[in-house]
Amino acid sequence: MAACLKCGGEGDYSFRVLEVHTLHVRDLDGEKRVQALGDFREYAVCCVCAQARLDRALRPERYLVKRLAPFLAVLAFGLAVTAVCWTWEPALRLLGAAGIFCGGAGIVSVLRGAGREKRACAALPQEEALRRAAWECLLETAPKKAGDNDLTYIPVNPETLKLKNGDLGIVYNLLPAVAKQAWDRLHGAEPPEKP
Repeated sequence: MAACLKCGGEGDYSFRVLEVHTLHVRDLDGEKRVQALGDFREYAVCCVCAQARLDRALRPERYLVKRLAPFLAVLAFGLAVTAVCWTWEPALRLLGAAGIFCGGAGIVSVLRGAGREKRACAALPQEEALRRAAWECLLETAPKKAGDNDLTYIPVNPETLKLKNGDLGIVYNLLPAVAKQAWDRLHGAEPPEKP
């Protein structure tokens, strides 16, 4: 079994993934994506790292301070600018209002995402929740760049193999031609064995 991607210990949850390389190209018409499929990779995550990620999902309040800090700072800045500049230039009041709106929207988004993840993990059986947490740990730790390309990963598992190529493109944000290639390559591969 491969070593844990996060800590280097012995991996307990193995994942076979297909890399997707995405290059964002800017031109006069705006931004376009160029995608290509990479290689199949084997990654693993240990039980300890998966359990830590699951604990973070089930008890997000301990980890939210770090994620909320930037939005709280923007909110505080917006409140301060609004309070100090209320009688001054209207543009500064608008800046303060924008800070309040952006900070508040960011806080609500982080809290909703944490709540959604907590409910999803709490609804799963323990082993399934741990496997999902191991997958999330892999996504957080695996390389995200290869040169100028962004890297994303498609898992080779029974759920992914059930998807049609159009659904595969929607779920993994693939261009239509790349979705068809991915479907063809995934169906030529054997799904990984469950530990």
